[in-house]
Amino acid sequence: MAELGTGKYELDCPLAHNLINKLSVIVGTCDLLVEKAPEDSPALPQMLLIRNVARSMAADLGQFQCDLVRLRIGNKN
Repeated sequence: MAELGTGKYELDCPLAHNLINKLSVIVGTCDLLVEKAPEDSPALPQMLLIRNVARSMAADLGQFQCDLVRLRIGNKN
């Protein structure tokens, strides 16, 4: 994030940030559903798959966001 003259911060990649937030909601919802689901629920494997895919996507986007920051810093020098 870069600080603006007004004391506010500007996100380096707002799209990635927003997607990570939405994926976090999916992960959290899946966690809650998994906690409440019976162990023999046929939906349990699908919930775990959705959670794991959302986690992986969030991690990839987070890395993409870091790569963008490094590129911007490198281009300024």
